Amino acid sequence: MTFPNSAIKRNIAILGECMIELSGTPFATQQQNFGGDTLNTAIYLSRLLPQRSPSYITALGIDNYSNAMVDAWQHEGIDCRFVMRERDKLPGMYAIEIDPQGERSFHYWRSDSAARYMCEHAQFSQIIAQLKDYDLIYLSGISLAILPEHGKIKLIEALANLKASGCKIAVDSNYRPRLWNGATHAKTWLSELYRLADIALVTADDEDLLRGEVNTSAEVIAERLHRLGVSQVVVKLGSKGAMWSCAGQHGFVGGNKIDAVVDTTAAGDSFNAAYIAAWATGLSMAECCQWGNNLAAQVIQHRGAVIPQQCTQYLTDLMSSNYDDK
Repeated sequence: MTFPNSAIKRNIAILGECMIELSGTPFATQQQNFGGDTLNTAIYLSRLLPQRSPSYITALGIDNYSNAMVDAWQHEGIDCRFVMRERDKLPGMYAIEIDPQGERSFHYWRSDSAARYMCEHAQFSQIIAQLKDYDLIYLSGISLAILPEHGKIKLIEALANLKASGCKIAVDSNYRPRLWNGATHAKTWLSELYRLADIALVTADDEDLLRGEVNTSAEVIAERLHRLGVSQVVVKLGSKGAMWSCAGQHGFVGGNKIDAVVDTTAAGDSFNAAYIAAWATGLSMAECCQWGNNLAAQVIQHRGAVIPQQCTQYLTDLMSSNYDDK
């Protein structure tokens, strides 16, 4: 099955937060980096489609950490003209610890980050106006969750205006309970986000956690999202692969076999990047899911959210070839 419009989608923007990252054993082997779910997606998308730089929308400070982030993103080919700078704010920060099985635990310092107030920035309305010519805006539930209530309202209104102008909206719930004032609060706002979404790229475990359910079938999750108005739904199933659903049809794409999981960081983020890259070249939903599986399988065999460029180069070459053929 192909998407309703298989023309190449050239303008893609990603909205969210990037933070300073501390990884390793506290006060021993800890290293500095940066990370964030949407930034991970932006980096992998830029690598897969170097012909078209995705635009990243966020807010940072004017400090050296913020400057270093922007420099690194530009080196990755990301368009940073929509990165807002706030003199009186700093980036958020988090520490990540990884157990022997590759599972992660996090500690956050982000309650007063620049990104939390991006919708209040003087440039935000101007940026939204410029996005009306874009084909796709991608964000996650975290992008919404970090905002104060008035910021959430402003973002939903901005997305509604973009959708009315013809821009498609893609969403990954990325449900993180600690960012919400309870499950009811999260469900209320995420439902508002889904009502605007054309594409939902959700994880089955996140949907179960949000609703207090266990092992809900992918078909039930997809139908729930379709009822909210989402036309194209992908349910990520970890090692089992993914299910796609659109216009009364659905299918499963099995996961990739790998030798060992080293670190699950950014598995979903990278899946989303590869899915969007494939979507941008007009591939079918099944093919998009396979691209997502391929990249996620590479990422979880390495430590860290962003793996070395050479580890994804063969995917980049294949995607570039497909893009050129269009």
